[in-house]
Amino acid sequence: MSFDRYFKLSSYCLITSGFIAIAATGAVDAFSLVIFSIALPVSWLIDTGKLRHRMSSSLMNSLALAYLPIYLIDYLALSESFAVSTIRLIFYAAALKLMTRSTDRDYVYLYLVSFAQLLAASTLTIDLTFALSLLMFFLAGTTTLVLFEMRRSNARAQSQGGVFPLVVRREARGTGLELFSPFPAASVSLIGLAMTATILLLAVPIFFLMPRMVTGLYARPARNTQMVSGFTEEVTLGEIGTIKESDSVVMRVRLHESRSNLPSDLKWRGIALDYYSGQSWRRSASARRTLTPQGEFFKLEQSAQSTQLLTQTYFLEALSTDVVFACRRVLAFSNELVSLRRDLFDNFFTAPHRSHKIRYTAFSDITLPDPSLIPAALPPISDAMRETFLQLPALDPRIAELAHNTTKSIPSSFGKARALERFLKTNYGYSLELKGTPHSADPLAMFLFDVRKGHCEYFASAMTIMLRQLDVPARLVNGFRTGEYNRFGDAWIVRQYDAHSWVEAYFPPYGWIEFDPTPPDPERRQKPFLRVVSNLLDAADLWWMEEIVNYTSRSQGQMLRDVRQSVWEYAHGLRNLGRSRISPWHIRMWLSSNGTGLAALVLLGAILLFLSIRYGARCRNCIRRWLRKTVLRAHAASAITSLYVEALDLLRSEGITRSPSQTPLELAQGLRSHPASAPFTALTEVYNQIRFGAPDKTEDLSYAEELLQKLKDHLRLRRTAGFNLPRDRSLS
Repeated sequence: MSFDRYFKLSSYCLITSGFIAIAATGAVDAFSLVIFSIALPVSWLIDTGKLRHRMSSSLMNSLALAYLPIYLIDYLALSESFAVSTIRLIFYAAALKLMTRSTDRDYVYLYLVSFAQLLAASTLTIDLTFALSLLMFFLAGTTTLVLFEMRRSNARAQSQGGVFPLVVRREARGTGLELFSPFPAASVSLIGLAMTATILLLAVPIFFLMPRMVTGLYARPARNTQMVSGFTEEVTLGEIGTIKESDSVVMRVRLHESRSNLPSDLKWRGIALDYYSGQSWRRSASARRTLTPQGEFFKLEQSAQSTQLLTQTYFLEALSTDVVFACRRVLAFSNELVSLRRDLFDNFFTAPHRSHKIRYTAFSDITLPDPSLIPAALPPISDAMRETFLQLPALDPRIAELAHNTTKSIPSSFGKARALERFLKTNYGYSLELKGTPHSADPLAMFLFDVRKGHCEYFASAMTIMLRQLDVPARLVNGFRTGEYNRFGDAWIVRQYDAHSWVEAYFPPYGWIEFDPTPPDPERRQKPFLRVVSNLLDAADLWWMEEIVNYTSRSQGQMLRDVRQSVWEYAHGLRNLGRSRISPWHIRMWLSSNGTGLAALVLLGAILLFLSIRYGARCRNCIRRWLRKTVLRAHAASAITSLYVEALDLLRSEGITRSPSQTPLELAQGLRSHPASAPFTALTEVYNQIRFGAPDKTEDLSYAEELLQKLKDHLRLRRTAGFNLPRDRSLS
């Protein structure tokens, strides 16, 4: 690859990284994305410099000014937003500059546009796509800046000194002034990668030790969808059509409990709805009470019914709802939530987060109810609860008759609830195809007696209404199923198609108990390879969000406390070891408790020391050979010098060393009786010719490589034949 092509490739990677970062935020309109997406490949394929020289300055100015009236129309009538119209103007100017770039100034302008796009993206989203774009920007930026300076120095040397090109486009040997011919693209890429890694390694300690001034939130545009499976704060029955399932990630949940100890019916509760109009469900009261945190938590209950508690950490995407999700019977929330409000139906709300993700922790009591502790007949309930949770509109009388007939042989109210749950789950089918009469007067009756298939909202609505007709307080709940477990990220991935509706019924002394009458949803099958790749990407995204984006002052304090505790434990162990009478038992106990890491470091150091002693010369020779093949190939003098140094190492391994007073030729003459004398003497002569002024030629380099190989062959034959020369001697 030539210098010009590599410089162009590196520059385009730099420009593209900023474009990908801003495009992934969703904040740029389709018009700008299309313009820039077309300009990128077209400008790569065509000769933009020739195109620019064929265009007059007046035409260029006309193209630049032609967008001004479009910009005004866009700002005043179309977008009606100064920010949006200005972004479109910048994208248009950048696309025009791409198509007509011909000078270094054009490249600098495009670099600045890419950097501005990256900065703009950092204020909108800092997800995994942004992280990859940032890494690409660092890598491409490092190599581009180096190559850009080489390009400018080359042009300056040609214009001021009238010298031969330092960077040539084709083979040009013999002048001694060419710098790269051909250009070592692989070596420069490795150097750029090493420089980028060094920069990141230096930045990591600064990132973790710098005082944190942010709350760990980051922006991301919300995506509102219609007629898509997902969470809603109202439920409407009777619509006809097919629900489109979306696999967009809603949240990730990390549980501080082994999977084997979790209940099988775990769900993430969102919002409870109490009022049914005959067509839809909603909340009858919207009043919310603001809660005040107590220390690090919003405490909701002062005690729990059991010690079976579940700690959940939620990573919510940017959503159009302010509902806070948690497992049933939540006891407390962490104060990572900006605010927390509670309504009369045990629903929780926080500040809107349409444009950013949030993280919080919830603590729930997941104790399963014991039916023997629930009274057969429900105790009297208050008028307010009766009015709210036993409310019924005018319904088809067959629904009440079905409820009573299904449970007439069961004496207890809790048993009736279980019977209804089992009846709906076993006698009706699950389907996302909504059939029947559009906007039916009684969609619930249509589901129970005509269609007999539906999705979870129909099942939950049917059970809630039938429980109320049996005088059992009940309400419909919207939330999400558990989701899919990602073993790489140790978290549950919850997507929009995991949205679910179920029932809560009131049974003292437990209060509201969950029931789920919906039959199992058919599993969504995915190819194993795609599942593994998806889980790996999701785990990386979760790690980026939790460990980097949400690295707050609390996380920093915890890390410093852990480091201080570890240092104190090691120091304490060393002091105790020094004060006590040392025995093998003490050493073994100290290593088992405190010295695992130290023992590993000592072992690693011993291995490295052994390898450096045993294979040090071989490693150095391998490195020299690699340098000759990549970096030093265009410099015969440097390559031949490297070959001569490797030959000295080979002789040193045979016990032959060169004293400081010896010249290379004297050393070669002292080997007359040695089998390797001939190739070493010839190599020394080539080395002297190159060293003392002869022009370096490719033929000399090839000849020197052949001589070094002959030297190796002679030394190998010497060992086989049993020659015995004195070891560790200097020849004179």
